[in-house]
Amino acid sequence: MSVEVHKEKFVTSVKSNKYEITWVLNDFSAWWANVSGIQKSFKFPSDVDEKVVQWCIIFYPKQSETHSGLFLQAANEIGNLKVEYELAMEDSKGNTICKESESKARQLTKGWGWNKFIGNKELLEAVKPGDQLRIVCKMTKYEGIINESLHENLPEPMPSSMSKDMDTLVEGTKFGDVKILIDGQRFLAYKGILSARSAVFAAMFKHTMQESTENCITIGDVEPGVFKELLRYIYTDQLTCLETMAQKLYQVADKYDIQTLKSLCRCHIVKKMSSETAADTLVLADMHGDHQMKSHALRFLSGSEAGKATKSAGWKKMFRTHPYLVDETIGALTARKNVS
Repeated sequence: MSVEVHKEKFVTSVKSNKYEITWVLNDFSAWWANVSGIQKSFKFPSDVDEKVVQWCIIFYPKQSETHSGLFLQAANEIGNLKVEYELAMEDSKGNTICKESESKARQLTKGWGWNKFIGNKELLEAVKPGDQLRIVCKMTKYEGIINESLHENLPEPMPSSMSKDMDTLVEGTKFGDVKILIDGQRFLAYKGILSARSAVFAAMFKHTMQESTENCITIGDVEPGVFKELLRYIYTDQLTCLETMAQKLYQVADKYDIQTLKSLCRCHIVKKMSSETAADTLVLADMHGDHQMKSHALRFLSGSEAGKATKSAGWKKMFRTHPYLVDETIGALTARKNVS
């Protein structure tokens, strides 16, 4: 006789929330000389609804002639709370000056902490090298007990294979309904997919013209390899050559109005910007009216790498072809120096 065994698992756990907050006090010696009384940090966690308990760090510099106090306080709730917390002071390099920790499970009134957390002379001496104090709070707030019933051996769905399956269309030679010719190389593509991803392709296929009647498009201003990578992104939302083709893909994404690809390329170009590429990036941004990328390029060219950038091949080319961008860069550099 066959008997089916039903298995269940009951799990009991403690629900908790963990936070780590750093409060940085720059120019500490000047700050110390000009403050008095209790100083509060910002509330954390930030950007939460009213139901979530927020906290703040209370720093009492010169609480007495010899010592300063440091405390943790609930900013919007008084009640029975169970908390484990650690308060530490660090110098500008992250070296610990003083650290204390404890666990509390009682009603919170004015806060938890230490009236004599650190000696005043010890603190001032420890922060001298960088003139910066970092106050770090690590805490765990326990919310309660959770009981769950888990059924074992339940089937799990297979991971999606859509991107992998759609990637076969890039090299595919069957079932396509439009031919795209680029520099003697033919790509078999799919009108519906291209139209859904690009308003430019949609308009191209919609109107009665050679492209829609003969199902053939000739493109003359895109390299075959770049267009192949464009098709890969259109079909799969993924790229394989961003490191080597970011600027060219950016241009073709702008041409065919594929904003997600354009944004992806922009972020990569800005992230990888260097003294060798900054001038080229500025020219690219200006040509495509990309104010966001142009702002990043000008900020880079007016920063600490300005000297190296002016020796690059891109800068020399920009000086010849886009002299007004050289003027804009000098203006940004002057404005930045005036602010500092």
